[in-house]
Formats: sequence, structure tokens, C-alpha cells
Amino acid sequence: MAVISIADTIFDNPTFNDLNPTGLIPQGGRLMSSAPHTDALMVVGAEGLGKDSANLVLTRNGKGDWSLNRTAAGAETYNVRLYLDQVLRTGEKYFFDLFNQDNKVAAPDKGIAITDFFIIYKSGVVALTTATLRLGKTVYSAVGGGAAPVQTDLVAATGISTANTAQYQFQKLAGPSPVVFHKDDLGLIEVEAVIVMANTGTLQIAAIGCHANFNFN
Repeated sequence: MAVISIADTIFDNPTFNDLNPTGLIPQGGRLMSSAPHTDALMVVGAEGLGKDSANLVLTRNGKGDWSLNRTAAGAETYNVRLYLDQVLRTGEKYFFDLFNQDNKVAAPDKGIAITDFFIIYKSGVVALTTATLRLGKTVYSAVGGGAAPVQTDLVAATGISTANTAQYQFQKLAGPSPVVFHKDDLGLIEVEAVIVMANTGTLQIAAIGCHANFNFN
């Protein structure tokens, strides 16, 4: 199939207009931007969170109030996570010059860069024994025959409030500094909470999320 070359950075897609009347496979023609947006919010409610125990029960506490609930029957540890299943950029080059086919320049880092991450929860009756929040990534291998995934703490597990609260509390931690765009091929980013409960204590986890910079252009 023949190839048609169109410079990047123009607001045009040759596949859908008369610049490409013969249906050639396009190179370039994409709208590109180096500067990220800085106002992204990703937040997932209780029904979308991963958990390692059936003891955390999805419960409708009231209108608009859903959470993972537990009353502890002893010393209990629960792991709950949000994984970012957003589209990530893994690196490409700008098609920069119509006349020099080899003139392709590396694009700036793009995708998602987490600026802070958080959990919304409350505990009652007895204070939590411990509670931590962590931001990490796991990169899986594409090597034939398989290989162990590589896990990296982007922000190590850090203690958050264990206090009883009548209402949901919002606890957040700063993301990596400097801000890092996540672009590992086969990489999975997660926000993980680890909560240790004391006997008879109650727990309600409503949501986990993050704020981020993003650039998909």
C-alpha cells in the first residue's frame, strides 16, 4: 500500500477529507502539543476498587453514599487499590518535515503524570491500628517464555490518619517530585491502601483517586 506524508502540528486529519482522495495510509497529520493540561481528576468509587477480601462488602449507606464496609472480628488487614486503566503514551516521534523523510524528532513525555493521590474513608468505634497509602507501578515483560514483573514504588507506603471520624475524611499524598509521566510499555500504575483494623472497629472506603497532569496530543 502506498504511503502519503503529511506534516504534524496541523489541525487536519487527511483520512477524513479531500487531502487524501485515494485513501492512502497517512503518516503524520496529527495535532500535537508539548504542554500538558494540569487539572485532571481521576476518582473511582467503591464498586470499582480492587480488594483482597470478601469481608469488604459493597454497601449503599444512603442516597449517593456507597462504600466498602467492614466491622472487624479481630485484628484484620485489608489491601484495596485503584489501578489506572487510562490510555498511556509509550513514546513516539513527530513527523516533522514533508521533504526529509528521516526528520522525525522525539515527542516530549506525554500521557499521565500524577501530582497527588488520595483516599476517602472513615472508621469508627475503635481507631484503625495502621493505615498507609502507596503509589506504585508494575511493568510486565514481553520476553518470550515470560519473566517476573518489575514493581517500583513511585511513592513508598506512607501513613495516613487512623482516627475515628463521624464523616468521610480525605487523605492525600503528594506524587513523585519532579512530576513523572508514566509511559512504560506493559506498565500498570496503582494507588494502594493497606489498612489494619482492630477488633470491633468499623471501616468504610468510599473512593480512591488522584490528580494529574495529562497530555494525549
